[in-house]
Amino acid sequence: MRRASRHYVLIALAALAVVATVRAEVRDIMDQLREQVFVLKPLIASESSFKDPANAPEISEALQNMVALSQQVNHDARISRTGFQVSAAILTQQLQEVETVFDMGNKAYALVSLKSTLGVCMSCHTQLPATSAHFNAANQGHALADPFQEAEFLFLIRDFDAAMKLYAETLQGYPRNQVTPQNLEVALYREIYYYVRVARDMEGLSATLKQNSENQALPQRLQSQVKAFIAAVDSVKNEAYRQFTEAQGAELRDYAKAQLEGEVSGDFTLDSPEKMIAALQLSSVLYEYLDDNPQTQLKPEIFYWLSFGERRYLYPSVHSLPGLYLKQCVLDYPQHPVAKQCFAEYEDIIVVSFTGSGGTNIPDDLIEELAMMRSLVGGR
Repeated sequence: MRRASRHYVLIALAALAVVATVRAEVRDIMDQLREQVFVLKPLIASESSFKDPANAPEISEALQNMVALSQQVNHDARISRTGFQVSAAILTQQLQEVETVFDMGNKAYALVSLKSTLGVCMSCHTQLPATSAHFNAANQGHALADPFQEAEFLFLIRDFDAAMKLYAETLQGYPRNQVTPQNLEVALYREIYYYVRVARDMEGLSATLKQNSENQALPQRLQSQVKAFIAAVDSVKNEAYRQFTEAQGAELRDYAKAQLEGEVSGDFTLDSPEKMIAALQLSSVLYEYLDDNPQTQLKPEIFYWLSFGERRYLYPSVHSLPGLYLKQCVLDYPQHPVAKQCFAEYEDIIVVSFTGSGGTNIPDDLIEELAMMRSLVGGR
């Protein structure tokens, strides 16, 4: 009996050793992926640097390395637990698309897609409310000279706590810091995003906005925006965020459709601070619901709703993820009724992204992907 017990103990220890080895290998790969992110850091924080032909070889090499590394990582177990992570296969495909688009010369779209993809890579534990990643050790010695660009990178990798300090300095230090009006607006929208969607701290946002309003040197247009957001926030700051149990899926569906009524009918105008705040609150509620109910049958619909919510605050340059959500909706749930709608929205994003004064020029790889996705949902 003792011999049998010893045998089972040895088997258990061997199994644990295998698991530990696998986890160590995954951590090693993820560490290598993170290294590539920091290689790209000064280039992705500045659009002009990313577009500079002199930097193309370094960017291409880093993208190739990231594609190869992503193919070695399988996040499926983590996805099944959390419910909202983009799968490893889709993540690899997205990186491959970024590499293809960059090599074909559409660097602006490649940069937006790369930021979205990196946002997913670096946010394993930061899509839930009140969560910020911290990369102090990894970022030590790599701070960018421009505080605003440093804030943008920190926001991208979801180090919200550090980013918020720099955004506050950006807004309160104007005009001495010579930040452009557009970047001031971006800083404002980042603060709103963080306090509403991540921190769920409307009181904190109200206080931050009022502090911003004290800087009378801010451009008049921005002062008007700050004033409008203060009014919108103060009108809802005492309202609790909605929560839904797994049994309340029908109520969640009604809530989401009510919040996205305009978008579902094709209206994407950002006509009020109230709509912006409502979209951010909705995405926060949806993320929490997915984390609590990872196997919910509503998952494909939630991907669809999240894509709409993300598109609502796409401007100004928030690192949104609508394409990734729509793609996962189609590839993981092609038979679901909402899959056709997900594909239609995804195709629209791609066509718009590759349409300019010279017409529509979609890379061959993306044309093949669209054809494959169309066939999955029964289209022609």
